[in-house]
Amino acid sequence: MNFIYKQYEKSEDHTPSPFRYPGGKFYALKHIMPFIACVPHDEYREPFVGGGSVFFGKTKAQISWINDLNTRIINVYNFITNDDNRAKLVEILTNEIATKSRHKEIKDLVPSSIFEQVFQTYYLNRTSYSGIINAPAWGYSDGKSSPPQNWGSFLNKAAEKLKNTKITNLDFEAVVKTPSKQKVLMYLDPPYYYADQKRAYEKSFTVTEHIRLAAALRNTNFYFCLSYDDCAEIRQLYDWANIYEVSWLYNTKNCKRIKRKKGQEVIITNYQVFGSDKQYGKFEPYFFINSGGRK
Repeated sequence: MNFIYKQYEKSEDHTPSPFRYPGGKFYALKHIMPFIACVPHDEYREPFVGGGSVFFGKTKAQISWINDLNTRIINVYNFITNDDNRAKLVEILTNEIATKSRHKEIKDLVPSSIFEQVFQTYYLNRTSYSGIINAPAWGYSDGKSSPPQNWGSFLNKAAEKLKNTKITNLDFEAVVKTPSKQKVLMYLDPPYYYADQKRAYEKSFTVTEHIRLAAALRNTNFYFCLSYDDCAEIRQLYDWANIYEVSWLYNTKNCKRIKRKKGQEVIITNYQVFGSDKQYGKFEPYFFINSGGRK
């Protein structure tokens, strides 16, 4: 199928992600969203939701399903969908302080309840470098980082977008392969092939997983949009699909002393996207490299 590229515009229900997240797509929305907004769909799925910048940034579909193998992140999403749970969490967080000593105290906490686990996860996410909770290091900066008094607003807005959303903690194949009678679009943002996984991710994503993902997507009847690092291994795995070159600024350390770098990425789809872009000034495949489509 062919679709017409649409310039990025914020959706009416655009919501900021409640998380800081390693590899998060906040700065990439203007590059990714046009490949999603142009595809009509009734059901939307994200097998690797992470911080959820794309889910929270797009217009919500009639049916939504978000998933991640990171249990702690999924526990936060599920916890805040309950109004009473969220109100209690927001009250505690609003009265918190963000200091290096408090960060160490929370990091050393051994949770004895789901509430304490969610509290610990969210506090560390907001105060650690790049939101990394797997191996959290102090990364809060007065005047740059959002203070605890604002965190409740993030959670309340996210909870509104999460209403009637299916939230799971499953292997990605369960999300990709579950049948549907609806018109389904999936956005996938797996750990990148050359990602620093020990530092950034709770569970590793091996070469075998990358191969397994490519096989599952090659056989899917759903539309998919996939973002990856641009490397020879990924181009070879997806030489049957449509590959579009893009780049955006990122900074996995989220530190003032380190400038954001421009990452070379690819967006991969099983549908072709054509459109007019000011940078190119004519009607043509947008960053088109390989032709393919659903087999």
